[in-house]
Amino acid sequence: MKSKLIGSLFVVLTLVVGIMAFAPSAFADQSVTITKGSSASATAACVTANNCFTPNPVNVGPGETVTWTNTDSASHTVTSGKADNSTGNIVAAVFDSSLLAPGKTFSHTFTAADVGTINYFCQVHPWMVGQVIVGASTTPTATINATSNSTATPEFGPVASLVLVIAIVSVVAVTAKTRGFLKL
Repeated sequence: MKSKLIGSLFVVLTLVVGIMAFAPSAFADQSVTITKGSSASATAACVTANNCFTPNPVNVGPGETVTWTNTDSASHTVTSGKADNSTGNIVAAVFDSSLLAPGKTFSHTFTAADVGTINYFCQVHPWMVGQVIVGASTTPTATINATSNSTATPEFGPVASLVLVIAIVSVVAVTAKTRGFLKL
């Protein structure tokens, strides 16, 4: 009875690892923080450091969601596009959070139609700006220069995880069958 339970738990664990290996984008959503003190003035420290929204820029792929969290003591918006200073109108808005009170969040899921660089800002404090780059790789990859003695290791992606899972399952199954301690 105990060996059947262990076998069942092993199968479930194998399925979970396999699903995570093949669906990394489901776990790749990004979080952006609206920096505390960013509403102080156009000369706030975050303006010169370009981190009123952190991280900035943020890289996502189509289908991924970015969630902005207001950690400041003032209300803000997250509005795509750029403010037209001469008219006060917003140019090319893709998303708008409306007013976010302190502690509130806003999320937007990007599509294939959004591929490219999307600028955004706070309508209340237009010096607060950020960028979302849609379509950029969210997984860093190693680049190997053929002329140097680089020690970088290439990344194999989800295929390596699947091969590892199959190898582990195979070893456990063969060992269990030959020793007779796991009856599935």
